[in-house]
Amino acid sequence: MKKLLALVLALVMSMSLVTISNAAFKDADKIDYKEAVDVMNAVGVFIGDEKGNFNAKENLTREQAAKIIAYLELGSKAADALVGGATFTDVASTRWSAGFVGYCAQAGVVAGVGNGKFDPAGQLTALQFGKMLLVELGYDAKAAGMVGADWAINTSKLMASTKLMDKIDGSVNQVLTREKAAQMCVNALKAPTVEYSTKGSSIIVNGAEINFGASVPTYVTNTIAKEQTISKQTLTNSNAYTIELGEKLFKDLKLNRTADDFGRPANEWFWKAAKVGTYADKADLSYTEKVKLGTIYSDLGLGEKVLAKNVTVYVDGDKGTLAKDISKGEDTKIGGQGTLTEVYYDSGDNTAVICHINYYIGEVQKTVAATASKDAYIVIATDSVKPDGAAGVENFTTDAKFDDDVAVYYTYSESADEIKSVAVCETVSGTVTEAQNAKTAKEDTANVTISEKYKAAAKFVGEEVSDSMVKYDYKVYLDGNNNMLKIEKVSKLSNEYALVRATQGKNVFSSNKAQVVFADGTEKVVSTAKDYNKVSSYQIPNNTIVTWTEEDGVYTFQPVENKGNVTVRATDLNATANNTLVVTNNKAGMTIKDKTINANSNTILVLYDKKDDSYTTYTGIKEMPSIATKATVEADVYYYCNSGSMATILFVDVDNDTIVAGAGRNAIYLAGASRSNLIQNSTGNYYEYNAIVDDEITTVKVDKTTKVGSKYAYELDGMFKSYNVNSKGVITSLTAHDTYGSVAADKAQYLAGDGLNKVSADYTVIIDTKASGKNATITCDEKATFYYVDKDGKITEITYKNVTKDENDKVYAFVDDYMVKQLVVFEVKDTAPAAGTFDPADPKTAGIVGTTVVIPKIDGVKVDNAANVLAKNGYTVTGLFGGTYWAVKDGTTYFFTESNPEYYTLTVNGTVVEYMAKGTASKISEKEFAAKYDTDGTAYKFVKGGTTYFFAYDSSSANAMTDGTAAVAITTGYVKVTDNTSATTISGVETATAGGQKYAKVNNAVTVEYTVAANTSVTLNYTVGGVAKTPITESTTAAGKVTFTVSGDKDIVLTSATPATTYGITYPAAKTKNGVTMTLTCPDTAVQGSTVTVKAKLTGKATGGNAVFALSGHGIDTNYANTFTGVTRSAAGTLTVADNTDLGAAGLEVTFTFTMPASDATISIA
Repeated sequence: MKKLLALVLALVMSMSLVTISNAAFKDADKIDYKEAVDVMNAVGVFIGDEKGNFNAKENLTREQAAKIIAYLELGSKAADALVGGATFTDVASTRWSAGFVGYCAQAGVVAGVGNGKFDPAGQLTALQFGKMLLVELGYDAKAAGMVGADWAINTSKLMASTKLMDKIDGSVNQVLTREKAAQMCVNALKAPTVEYSTKGSSIIVNGAEINFGASVPTYVTNTIAKEQTISKQTLTNSNAYTIELGEKLFKDLKLNRTADDFGRPANEWFWKAAKVGTYADKADLSYTEKVKLGTIYSDLGLGEKVLAKNVTVYVDGDKGTLAKDISKGEDTKIGGQGTLTEVYYDSGDNTAVICHINYYIGEVQKTVAATASKDAYIVIATDSVKPDGAAGVENFTTDAKFDDDVAVYYTYSESADEIKSVAVCETVSGTVTEAQNAKTAKEDTANVTISEKYKAAAKFVGEEVSDSMVKYDYKVYLDGNNNMLKIEKVSKLSNEYALVRATQGKNVFSSNKAQVVFADGTEKVVSTAKDYNKVSSYQIPNNTIVTWTEEDGVYTFQPVENKGNVTVRATDLNATANNTLVVTNNKAGMTIKDKTINANSNTILVLYDKKDDSYTTYTGIKEMPSIATKATVEADVYYYCNSGSMATILFVDVDNDTIVAGAGRNAIYLAGASRSNLIQNSTGNYYEYNAIVDDEITTVKVDKTTKVGSKYAYELDGMFKSYNVNSKGVITSLTAHDTYGSVAADKAQYLAGDGLNKVSADYTVIIDTKASGKNATITCDEKATFYYVDKDGKITEITYKNVTKDENDKVYAFVDDYMVKQLVVFEVKDTAPAAGTFDPADPKTAGIVGTTVVIPKIDGVKVDNAANVLAKNGYTVTGLFGGTYWAVKDGTTYFFTESNPEYYTLTVNGTVVEYMAKGTASKISEKEFAAKYDTDGTAYKFVKGGTTYFFAYDSSSANAMTDGTAAVAITTGYVKVTDNTSATTISGVETATAGGQKYAKVNNAVTVEYTVAANTSVTLNYTVGGVAKTPITESTTAAGKVTFTVSGDKDIVLTSATPATTYGITYPAAKTKNGVTMTLTCPDTAVQGSTVTVKAKLTGKATGGNAVFALSGHGIDTNYANTFTGVTRSAAGTLTVADNTDLGAAGLEVTFTFTMPASDATISIA
């Protein structure tokens, strides 16, 4: 047995790396027995409450325990159908648990507490629940002594032998919580079941019940290996398999022994072929600092050394080696400060597994909400010290909430190539009173003291620890065991930084001067306290980042150079290798020259456009634009990282803005009608505007010198791409948007026009509907914001529902990625339109154009009738002559004709997304369609004119989705199913009219069915998305059907082996002729098509004539290599033993073969 010694309660034990599929409870973070809860939830025995919580720490009641046993034994559906009786006086037949309690009492699993009572809400101990589980395992309460005065001690012994308390802290007398009850259930599922040949009899002696005559319980066994889904344990006396409780109750539950992504021995559970999770074993030893091999030897209590070659080592899941044996007194150290080192020892063969799991520091860049096709996840920017396989940015799937830019520590599996756990770092700030570096202090690791000592972890990042830190303020980032993952000096705020472009002494000017770009994007020539151009200890080279102070208009600068964190200069960056600049909006990782630098929500980027001589400031990755240098458009970058690789501020000079796109700052809208008169005060000279900034209605100040194109500060109106403010919050510059249609459709752009309409069913708007307008139909983003501006410039937020058709209102829209993100409607006084005017953009509604009543046909059906349309518009129809309607309005008679323009619908998943005029191609391209739907499977169903097609998404094709010659119904979410089997039928699929290719809905069951003979085995192999899945084998003993069920979210390919049918063989055991006996040896069954070998042995002496034998049946080949004097074989295969030939006891053995037919075979001896 393993010796359990928990030296360190490492945090990673509470961050167990599991794959949860069934137990995604809202309070999952409070569950300690995750494996047990997941498994019991998967099989439907343990469920959460109506709020989605599991309530792991709540105590289990007696009636809840009865429900668990009933669910185990009967399944939830049958158990819930149980009807309560009057078994106990305190369990009314109407009580929710009555059926469960009555069933368990009748089955002998539970008993009352006396006086006819059960105490249903009473607490339950582990000992009492253990007795219930032992009965479920087959132990008879009376025969096993679990009744009477000694019931507790007898039950405890049986619980120990069946390991029902395995992994559970505390004694059998503890009150049982829900999660510990789940662990006991899992332990029971892994325990072998027992049975009795006789359960004996009971007598009453002095009031006590005594059982006698019971047999010793024996294990229930099985000889079919494939039915052993929990354990392969066999009995030594028979090699038969024990049948575990899980195998008895849940045929679809499977347990594999494996290793997790860190190499730790683990359980891997499956339920109905779906993975429940992988759960690492509890380590025999755990350490979070370097440890000597000799210490491990002692802590394991070993009596002999473990050879290094018998130790498997993993570092973050990558396999390694051990340099020395685990032996007494060995001083070699392994692991590291803050590294979780886990030791798993197998005493059976004296081997060990050692797993090292490092903690790394990173920063949460953003949280991404779940969608219909993808779980929620966070984006983590890794730091300068990161796992070998990790990129600058990694995703981690989690429902947990993290703040943007929060520092986190994470574990990473190199073998799985992914982050496995994440937790928020604790931080401590203060003055360093002592600093020790490992190189000088001869310690295992560097450390600093801020109130208490913090040791640098193995994956420490940041400024090198030295005595220069003492007396300065620093901030340390800690893992869960108080190890220091990072340290950084507490610095000035980013907006106190500036870039000194050039300096000059007063030998040139009347005073010392400097040309400076401040963090707000303003550029000034300022007076300085010193001559920073002079060769001296305080000289500041050009393009140096500084911090600054100002007093009476005179500036003092301090360069940021400090312990290696300096102004980094990367100039003349272009598109060549290792000499590029790549910044991506809302992405943490940036490529600057040949390095990867990270940014967060506090990082400032000051962008200078050399061509326009203008500065723009962005704060945080969500605002930063995308920048990518080209061979012909270069950039210069000056940046500073206060700690590690996280940029504090960057100054970027670009040749022109053609390499800049997609700034994340929301469009700013200025309501021109709200502009104030010029205001002049200590803040400056400016105009005030009502505005929308970052989707907030506010008031802004615009400096009077600001100009956008030909528009001056007092003429501004509409949306702008970006803006800069000075230190007093006054807007000093505005950048115009790209106009609608001037850039690719998926890029950010600005559309302004006159007139507005909408198609409510499609959540779209039609902008610029005037006669000569664009009539642009654009879908609104589900998070789009809408605003109404009155004639005085007052802004009010509205909803899509409030957007109404209007031919005159001014409309401003910010469009990005094909969708309206923000829409502003400015009120313009209406002029009454003609009643009933037909709008081609809305063919669902009939109308009037001049003297024509326009009744569209949609998919061949008129949307209305002319008489009804005329009546709705105030006309009274008086007659219909030769296709002309006579109608009267206000005493005047009018004559109308009818026209019927035809339209066809394009429907996606039951929703009409477009009305196409007949013969007019769809406005939606295959590329646009793929961009919206290609996360839903790999293909879509396309039904047109009664013909069903299936197509793969095409993200590169600009072709229209259809040609407008018939209605089209599209259903997304399909995967291709390629059938390479010999199956009788395949269901759960749909077949294309053309080509006959099969498709199935994403993750829907595809059923493969074979009609086979009795005693047939079939194996189904399949891949999903090109990844091979575990083959499935099914067998049947009776003729009939064999069925398989598979599913997937990528294309499925099915293959199978030829069904293997087993048939019987009938043959005589022996036959004697004239003193010679032929004895046959042959298998009783064989698989169709296999070669069957039959051995015939001839013994004895031929007397009274020749002994002649003829073996026949199913093409037997009677050739044989053995020879014996006096024995001959005819051409027909007849064996003749000549008279007086003595074959003796050893005799002559002859081997025959034949091919097994597709039926039972019979062999005869003539």
